[in-house]
Amino acid sequence: MFYENLKRICDEKGTTVTAVLKALNLSTGSTGKWKAGSVPSLEAVEKIAAYLGVSIDDFSDVMIDYYKTHGKKLESVYGIDEEWAGIISSIPVERQELCKDFLRTHMSAPDKFLEKKRG
Repeated sequence: MFYENLKRICDEKGTTVTAVLKALNLSTGSTGKWKAGSVPSLEAVEKIAAYLGVSIDDFSDVMIDYYKTHGKKLESVYGIDEEWAGIISSIPVERQELCKDFLRTHMSAPDKFLEKKRG
């Protein structure tokens, strides 16, 4: 859940959730909803991540939680469909970095190499 990950990261950084939200001029009233499983907007997550000096990936499962809540918007804005969300959410934590590296490699593969592999 988003809140648990946010709290863990704040603890690691020596701060509190409330202090971070106040510093970013975000409502502290949302924490109750987050504790219950709600997810903030992606814009808010990006602001929080930037402030804490972490990636939104560090809020493990936040994209999946967001998809469950705002699926159509996520699909239309980011192109993540339900199958991708399911695949990503099933990757064990200890294998996530390996999978990210694998996907990054394929994102930057030259087109001519890809054409040879397809043919």
